Amino acid sequence: MVGAEPPDWAEIVWMYEECAFVAARMTAADLAAMCSSDACTSRAVGPLTIWGPGSANMVNARRQPGYALHDRPQLPFPVTEYVVAPSDRTDNQLYHGVLVGEGSAPSFPEPNSAWRAFFEGDFALTGARSPSSDLATVRVAEQRAWIGSVHITATELKVTVEGDDVHGVDLELYGVTGRTVQRVDTPGRIVIPLPHGLPAHAWLWLKQGTNWLDYRSIDPVSAWTGDLRRAGVEIDLPVDPVATMEALIASGEGPRLEFKQMLPTRDDRRTLKTVAAFANGDGGAIVFGIHRDEVTVTGITEDKPSTRMRDEFGNLVRATVQPTPDFEIKEYRLHGKLIFILEVQPGQSPPYGLVTPGSRDKQPEYFVRRGSNTYGAQPDELRAIVLLKTGQQGSSADWR
Repeated sequence: MVGAEPPDWAEIVWMYEECAFVAARMTAADLAAMCSSDACTSRAVGPLTIWGPGSANMVNARRQPGYALHDRPQLPFPVTEYVVAPSDRTDNQLYHGVLVGEGSAPSFPEPNSAWRAFFEGDFALTGARSPSSDLATVRVAEQRAWIGSVHITATELKVTVEGDDVHGVDLELYGVTGRTVQRVDTPGRIVIPLPHGLPAHAWLWLKQGTNWLDYRSIDPVSAWTGDLRRAGVEIDLPVDPVATMEALIASGEGPRLEFKQMLPTRDDRRTLKTVAAFANGDGGAIVFGIHRDEVTVTGITEDKPSTRMRDEFGNLVRATVQPTPDFEIKEYRLHGKLIFILEVQPGQSPPYGLVTPGSRDKQPEYFVRRGSNTYGAQPDELRAIVLLKTGQQGSSADWR
């Protein structure tokens, strides 16, 4: 990364017997020399001295917007990315074998997982992404002007424009049903009225003439759109309970959604272990009052006031899932039938386990979510969860 410090960057070293991962600062001149065509040029990178094989004559370059959908890690500002290939790829393979970390370095069953964890912050032990065989990927920050935070309401769109030289750029909102352009001369918040609501398939473009400076898809259902919350987009729109429920049911069970016909009892560990699994992962929701066919709305049997049922259910979660994650129980009426939704937030103090109320001797049981099912957690999975949630992982760096 050249020209700006990535979010949450820290100098860090993971040392192993056969390889090392380093996040460190270096001068642009040293980086340029290391990526030159001269083979075996040595340079200091953090506490290590490294030798490069020399670069190929051609370099691939592309512009990337802020919060690029498939970029890992995602950056809040646009960059120009240069991919430098080595002149010789014949000896450019990672060591194959178990990596046992020294000191604060985590251990991994194979190096691909270590590579993803260090460079992308992804500690999952599954996935198709493999280490790059390129000599270097250099991202140069383009900070003239970029799109910052976005706030969408029913009547207006508020966009914060940031940058070092914002004068004379245009902010364009474009969608299927409308287009609006506003001139921007200083950094700050721009308000665009939405008399007919946010247009479908909406995009934001920051541009000057025919040159784009930054862009972002802000349509929640578009395939071009990633996690809006992580991309600084806040949506504050009126909620239609029926539409919310119907959308949940139509999406089907998955890593963050499960259906149950009845509320759990103290002995119903199948439901409660899913609560712990959601807290150990990315959070999730359990919808109560849906048949096992995942389509038919049966509703919850109302043998007592719904407020009492909700309170008893909340107390059961607090008594069985330890530590207790942040959760909320919402009540809906769909076609006259009572529906509860338990929303579990990603936990900040893992691991979250299932305990037996009143038992002091039995150890907690831990669970994780894989696809649409809940499984007992393995020791390496628990370790990865703790490292990820407590920030003990490699993050993006000035140079790696």
